[in-house]
Amino acid sequence: MRAKVTRQAILQVSEKIVNQEGYEALTLAKVAKTLEIKTPSLYNHISNLNDLRKELTLHALKQLDHEIMTAAVGKSGEEALKAIGFAYIYFMKDNPGLYGVVSSAPDPQDTKIDRVSSDIIATILRVLEPYHLSEEKAIHFVRGLRALSHGFSTLERQGGFNIDVPLNESISIAFDTFIKGMFATLLDSQKL
Repeated sequence: MRAKVTRQAILQVSEKIVNQEGYEALTLAKVAKTLEIKTPSLYNHISNLNDLRKELTLHALKQLDHEIMTAAVGKSGEEALKAIGFAYIYFMKDNPGLYGVVSSAPDPQDTKIDRVSSDIIATILRVLEPYHLSEEKAIHFVRGLRALSHGFSTLERQGGFNIDVPLNESISIAFDTFIKGMFATLLDSQKL
């Protein structure tokens, strides 16, 4: 006996498909087949594939936001920023398809997606508040942290780290260097 089909069940199946096969592999036919229903039955819960993809994007962003917030809780300063960087990497590693969904720019017309995307940035900006960076300089920092996390995750997924040296130690050193270097650069430029 198959489980009752709900919007949440459709979302879970969709998440599994994109994490295993990639975002472009997501089709209503594939979701329906996995749920053991006919494709038209999905329309009782979603409008179309675009609706499903928006819902999946929102789900992925909320999940990433949760991971980042959880990583930062109880920490401050450099420790919190490093934890956020690792949270990005772990999210990418555990959810390669979902990460593909969130790594592209959100649709500014979709207020729900835009709000959650903004929440992710706001979390990192709150951690940066004690450093009194201008908004522009703080955004430079956020972009750098995200890019460094993306780089390590992408290279690891592609098998780019085959030397027998602990990868997490390399990541930790890179985050420390980036954080200290960015603060030195950004804070020095504010004095000018």
